[in-house]
Amino acid sequence: MPRSQTLILRMMVGALALAALAVAGCSSESDIQQLNQNQFTLRGMIANDRQQIDALEQQVRALKDQVTELSHNGGGGGGGDRQLASINDRLNKIEAQVSGLQAGMSAAPAVGAVPAVPGVPAAPGVPGAAAVASATSSISPPPAAPAAEPQPTWPQDLDQEIAAAADSKESGIKSYRAGLEAMKAGKYPVAIARFTELTHHYPKSPLVTPAEYFTANALYESGKYDQAILQFNDVVMRDPKGKYASQALLREAQSFMKLNDKIDARLTLQKLLADHGDSPEATAANAMMKTLVAD
Repeated sequence: MPRSQTLILRMMVGALALAALAVAGCSSESDIQQLNQNQFTLRGMIANDRQQIDALEQQVRALKDQVTELSHNGGGGGGGDRQLASINDRLNKIEAQVSGLQAGMSAAPAVGAVPAVPGVPAAPGVPGAAAVASATSSISPPPAAPAAEPQPTWPQDLDQEIAAAADSKESGIKSYRAGLEAMKAGKYPVAIARFTELTHHYPKSPLVTPAEYFTANALYESGKYDQAILQFNDVVMRDPKGKYASQALLREAQSFMKLNDKIDARLTLQKLLADHGDSPEATAANAMMKTLVAD
């Protein structure tokens, strides 16, 4: 069971014990205050899980739309197969998260009846624990302080690639240069189109990996975080020990955070630290991990 659901059940049991004392007239004022605080926290946790379920279900719909689009466009073979496999893997993870959260939400009201106590209004017509769950619809959890987002390194990488591409004779260099210049100008859709042109016509060119890395960053800067995740993942799969692997993993984790997917963000950061613990990105990864643990 997810940690948040275990905490919910423990708090429900504690609330039952304190409520029983309140009804029997044996509780002190501090007991009542503790019960009020526990129920307020419980409501926030349940509301937070509901928000997570809504966000995850939106991601599932978006990913299924991508699968449908790829299927209609005949996305089989090569990069298309990898992208479909990555999408399906992510769908399985998200659907498992949704199932776990929903199971915990269903279990919480079944703990028992919670008698009414001073300062904790009961929902009319809804007995016991169900009243606590019902009350969460009007209470939002306190917002967490946002962590400072690590500064992206792709602008510096971009300048280096522009300089290196000036005299390059590699296959697809024309499309690559055009993509770099568009990226520099902030014309992300144009950059994505030029880099995609390169990877499509020259799939074995050594320029493909940096082109995919910059494509992923263009998607991120455009707010297309789901697509950026797939592209960053493709960069890592193509060259796990390469120049852009650690940067891609950090940006992939940031993309998950943008989607409020803290579980996958943590898993991605753990992979970064395990595979690239001596990289410059490891410092930022450790800072992000501490924020996730605190949450």
